[in-house]
Amino acid sequence: MAKYLNRFYGINYKFASQEKKLIKMRKTIITLSAVLLTTITFGQKLKLTEAAVAYQDLKPMWFMQPDLLEASKSALVKAKSAIDIAYTEQEEKKSLKPKDEGKLNYYRGVIYLDYTFLSAMDKEIMKEVEANQETFADIPFSSLKKCKELTGYYDDDIATKMNFLRGISIQGGVQMFEEKKYEEAFAAFSGAVQMSEIVDYKDTLAMFNAGLAADQIDNYDDAIKYYLMAAEANYLGNAEVYRNIIQVVNRKNNGPSDESLKYIELAKAKYPGDINIIIEEFNYHNSKGNPDAAQASLQKAIEKDPKNPIFHYSIGATFDELANKRHEEGKHDEARTYVVKAVEAYNKVIELDPKFADAYYNMGVLYNNESYNLTNEIKSIEDVKLQDEKLKESREYLRKAIPFLEKSHELTPTDVNTLKLLKSIYFTIEDEDNYSKIAAKLKELGQ
Repeated sequence: MAKYLNRFYGINYKFASQEKKLIKMRKTIITLSAVLLTTITFGQKLKLTEAAVAYQDLKPMWFMQPDLLEASKSALVKAKSAIDIAYTEQEEKKSLKPKDEGKLNYYRGVIYLDYTFLSAMDKEIMKEVEANQETFADIPFSSLKKCKELTGYYDDDIATKMNFLRGISIQGGVQMFEEKKYEEAFAAFSGAVQMSEIVDYKDTLAMFNAGLAADQIDNYDDAIKYYLMAAEANYLGNAEVYRNIIQVVNRKNNGPSDESLKYIELAKAKYPGDINIIIEEFNYHNSKGNPDAAQASLQKAIEKDPKNPIFHYSIGATFDELANKRHEEGKHDEARTYVVKAVEAYNKVIELDPKFADAYYNMGVLYNNESYNLTNEIKSIEDVKLQDEKLKESREYLRKAIPFLEKSHELTPTDVNTLKLLKSIYFTIEDEDNYSKIAAKLKELGQ
C-alpha cells in the first residue's frame, strides 16, 4: 500500500510538474503575442504620431505664403507617407482602439485635404493628384466623417477647418465663375457642399452654385443633383430651382420628357399653383401632342395671372393647333369650335397688348387656314349653289385675315413670312394694287 501510495504521489507530482511547464509555456505564448501586438500597435501609433507631428509643423495659412511652400511641401509629403502606412496597417490588422482610429482618420482627412491644396501650387504633386482623382476626392471627406463617427474629440477642429476652407472654396468658385472657368467653379462649389455636410450644415448657396456651374458646361447629371439638393432644402423659397432642373432635363433629353414630368410633379406638390411650373407642364403636354391637357394647364396659369398676354397667346395657339388637328381628321365642325376659342384668345392678347405682333400674325394665319380648309371642302360638294356659298365664305376668311396681317407687317416691317402671306391673299382675291405694293416690298428685302 505504501509503495502504491508512493508511486501514486510520484506520478501525480510528475504530472503536476508537466502541467506547470505547460502553463508556463502558455503564458510565454500569451506574453509573446501581447508583446507582438504591442509592437504592431506601437509601430502603427508611431507612424500616426509621425504624421500628426509633421502636419502640425505646417504654418497657419501656409498656402497663402509662397516663401513657405517648400517647407510646407516637405512636411505634407512626410505626413502623407506616414499616415498612409498607419492607415494600411489599420486596414490589415484592425488593432487601434476607436479613439486612436478616430485620430488616424482625422489626420488622414486633413492631410489629404492640404495635399490637394498643395497640388494647385506644385506640378509634381499635381501629377500625383490627377492620376488618383477619385482617391483624393473621396479620402478627405470620408475620413473626416469616419472620425466624427468614432470620436467627438476632433469635432471642433473639424468644424473650424471645414468652415474656413468652405469660405475659401466659395470665394474661389465665385471668382472662377466670373472668369467663365466653369469646371473649376463647379469643383470649388461642390467641394464646399461636401465640407458643409461634414459639419451637418446645409449650404444651399453652394448647392445652387454647384448646380449653376455644372449647368453652364452641360454637366447635366451634376446640375440636376445639386439643383435638387438646393430645391429640397427650400433654397429661394419658391419653385425657381425646380424650373432650372426641368430646363436642364429638357436639354439633356432634347425636349420635354417623362423625366421632366417627374420634376414637374415634385414642384407642383411643393409649390401648387406656381405659374412657371404650370407653363413647364403646358410645354410638356404640348410637346407630347396632347393639346387638351396643355390647354388645361394654361387655364390654371390664366386664373393666377389673368392679365398676362403670353398666357392668352399660348391658349390661342393651343386651340389653333387643336383646330388644325380636327380638320386633318375631317372633323370640320369640331375644328371650327376651336377656331372660335382661338380667335377669342388672340383678341384678348391684342386687348392686353396692342403691340403683340405674333398675335396679329397668328390671327391672320388662322383665317387664311380656314379659307384653305373651306376650299378643300368644296371639292367634295356637288351642289353648285352650296359650292358658291362655301367659296364666298372662304374669300371672307381671307378678307378677315388682311387687317391682322397688315398690322403684323406694321409692327414687324421686315418679316418676310407676313409679306408673302399677304401677297398670296391679295393675289387670290384679285387685289392687284395691294399685290403690287407687297411684291415691291418683298423685292426691296431681296425676295
